[in-house]
Amino acid sequence: MPYPAHAVPVVGLAIGAVGLATTIPLPLYGEMAARGGYGAGALALAFACYAATVIVTAPLLGPLPDRIGRKPCVLLGVALAALSSLALSLWPSIPALALARVAQGLGMGCVAGAAAAWGAELGGGGPEGGRRAAGVIALATIGSFGAGGILTLAAILAWPALRPPPTFALHLVICLVLLALVARLPETLAAPQEGWLRRPRFPRGTLATTCAILPGWGVTGTVLTAVQSTLAAGGRPLAGPFAACAMMLIGVIAQRGFRQVAPRRAVRLGLGILLLGAGLTFLGAAGLGAARWEMASLLLGGAVVGIGTYGFVYPGGLAAVAEAASGEERARAVAGYFVLAHLGFGAVPLLVGLAIDAFGAGPALAGSWLALLLAALVLWPATARSG
Repeated sequence: MPYPAHAVPVVGLAIGAVGLATTIPLPLYGEMAARGGYGAGALALAFACYAATVIVTAPLLGPLPDRIGRKPCVLLGVALAALSSLALSLWPSIPALALARVAQGLGMGCVAGAAAAWGAELGGGGPEGGRRAAGVIALATIGSFGAGGILTLAAILAWPALRPPPTFALHLVICLVLLALVARLPETLAAPQEGWLRRPRFPRGTLATTCAILPGWGVTGTVLTAVQSTLAAGGRPLAGPFAACAMMLIGVIAQRGFRQVAPRRAVRLGLGILLLGAGLTFLGAAGLGAARWEMASLLLGGAVVGIGTYGFVYPGGLAAVAEAASGEERARAVAGYFVLAHLGFGAVPLLVGLAIDAFGAGPALAGSWLALLLAALVLWPATARSG
């Protein structure tokens, strides 16, 4: 039976709403930490709750759409996204951010696999339906990750005294509308499948390209947390959000522009670009250069980090994993890749944040750049040997 023409776009908007929940609060991270008297370590710990939630729940949430249906998973994901924005609207603080990040992690875990499968089936099934759904969902995901922080930053510039910014209320309205629209779509799962757990796996020959995502997402998480809190504590509360938004916006554009680069070559190129971007960003954040160049260093560094991670390291490593597996094994391999990605996204910023609290921004950021250099020196030849 034919499904409504608007069905696939609605599913794409639903996953976009969940993505927006994770990025709308980004420009306020440093402000929340400074207002509550929290250091970089506390902010990084709250931020890491998202990654920890995704890692811990991945074996259960992965097969959930095949057990309870696509629609319930997408509805739950959108509801959790709305809950995270509501919590931060009512209680804009680091503890609330930790709770919101848990809700965001659960929401993304619920909606990601369900939206892909549901969109393909609502699009008519088969290769054509799968391609159409994948395109819509990829655009919604990338667009939401790039747009959320920029919308909030624009709202802060337009209404500097208004807290929370109107983007939180807008997101809540979007989620409520989408819950009503999604509820009207038909369920496509014919019969529940067996098995509540799906363990991730790591295909042979992909260890080096997979491990590269640890420093890749680690640096992006550091820009979103430790860099923001350092700048906010130094009296520059908007400098960090500008760098973070430059990273996200340029990164998602780069992801669309460099898709033809061979996977292992993309990882090696990305590591080199990442080194440059991290150096510029950390230099500007620590205030180690001339004051008039610090903002330029932050913006340029953030953009270069976005290109290195989202334009090369992330898609290159993901493509290498997808090529090395097939069928059900591919789904488990992709899940394994994202487990390591989120480990880097949570653990690296936490370590950098704790180091900033203990030793100061300059030594901690310099040490993290040296650790990145060491990782790149190990991974460059390893990825070359892999392929």
